Amino acid sequence: MSLRQRQEVQEMLRGLTAIFIFSAAVSGAVFPPQIGAGHLKSESPAAVAGDTALWSEYGLESATTGDYGAFRATAYRFKDATGAFAAEQWLHAADATATLDGNYVVTCKGHCPRSKDLAHIQFPGERHAAEPIAYDYLPEKGVIPGSERYVVGPAGLEKFAPQIPPAMAAFRFGTEAGIAKYRTPKGPQELVLLSFPTPSMARQQASQLQTLSGAVVQRQGPLLAVVPNAPDSAAATALLSQIHYDVTVSWDQKPPVVVTPQSVGKMIIAICQLAGFLILFCIAAGLGFAGIRQLQRRLGTQTADEAMIVLHLLDR
Repeated sequence: MSLRQRQEVQEMLRGLTAIFIFSAAVSGAVFPPQIGAGHLKSESPAAVAGDTALWSEYGLESATTGDYGAFRATAYRFKDATGAFAAEQWLHAADATATLDGNYVVTCKGHCPRSKDLAHIQFPGERHAAEPIAYDYLPEKGVIPGSERYVVGPAGLEKFAPQIPPAMAAFRFGTEAGIAKYRTPKGPQELVLLSFPTPSMARQQASQLQTLSGAVVQRQGPLLAVVPNAPDSAAATALLSQIHYDVTVSWDQKPPVVVTPQSVGKMIIAICQLAGFLILFCIAAGLGFAGIRQLQRRLGTQTADEAMIVLHLLDR
C-alpha cells in the first residue's frame, strides 16, 4: 500500500470515528436542541436534594440539567409515570415551574419558556399513563389548591399524612393513596383516600383504621376514605359523602340470544330463502347438465361407455 493510500485510509477512519462519537453523544442526549427560543448549550448531571427515601419511593432514575443560556431546565426521569405524577405534586409546592411530562418532571430557572413548551418535550424513553384511581376519586368541591398529594408508599404517607400509620395502609398489597385538604365550616380538614386492589383488603384494613382516635372512616368498594383527627364528625361525614365510587363490570362473552316473535319470523324467512335458493340451484344445475349431454350427442362426441343399450323384450 502506497503512502497516499495509507493517508486516505487514516482520513476515512478518523471520519468514521467522529461520526460514531457524534452519534453516541446524540443518543445519550436528554434535552432537545431547542426549547422555545433557547438553544441547548450543554448538559450535565443534576444534584438531587431533599428526602432521599421519598425520591427512591417515587422511582427516580436520573436527573439532568440542560443549559439554554437564558434559562436552565432540569429533567427528573422516573421509572414510571405514576411515580412522576406523585413527584410533580411534591416538587410543585416548592417550585411552581415543575411540569409533568409522562415519566419525566421538568423544572426551570431563569427566563423560562411557556409551560406548554416544557410539557411537550420529547424525552428519550418517555412513557405516559392514566391518572391514578385514588387521586381521581378525591372530591373537587372545597379543595385547597396545592394541597393534593399522591402517595405510593410508606415514606410519602409518613411525610404527608403522619396521623395514619403506614402499617395500617398495607402498602405491601399495592395500596395507593390520594391526600388533599378541604375547607369546611369547622376549618381546614384533611382527607386520605386509600385505594386497595380488592374490596376484601379494604374491608380488612377498615377495621384497623377505625381504631384511630378521632378518625372518621368510610369504605366504598376497594376505596377507604379516612378523615383523621376530625374536629367535627358531621363535617367529616359531609366531606366523605362527596366520594362516589362507581362499579364498572366488563363482560367479555357474548350475551345469550333473546328469542322474540320478530326473531322467529326472521329466522323462518331466512330458512325459506335458503331453501328457495337451493331449489333454484338444483334446477339450474340439472338443466345445464342435460343441455351439455344433448350438445355432445348432436356433435357426435359420445363415447362407447355412453351408448344406450336397448332390450327388445316385446319381440320375444
